Amino acid sequence: MSFPALDAMREGYETYPVVDAVGGTSHEAHRAALERLVQAGAKPTSLTQVACELQRDWAREETAQAFAQILFGRTGAAHGVESDRIPPRVRETAGR
Repeated sequence: MSFPALDAMREGYETYPVVDAVGGTSHEAHRAALERLVQAGAKPTSLTQVACELQRDWAREETAQAFAQILFGRTGAAHGVESDRIPPRVRETAGR
């Protein structure tokens, strides 16, 4: 991921590495690569954050149910999401 991201930044693109969707040969290599990207101007994000930005908010009812099912699955939990902010009608059907 490092070299394509660095190349994209050199060409003028903003990059947002999804840190929990990539890995390195070791934890240390992963950390070092991410630090290098941040030094070059990348803005790290997470898979949950990307998904939430696509959904925008819970008022988008036409996609909220399916989105909640993908994000929370059967466990009812997702990293970094405050479930008390989810409308009850979405929360109740997400685990089905």
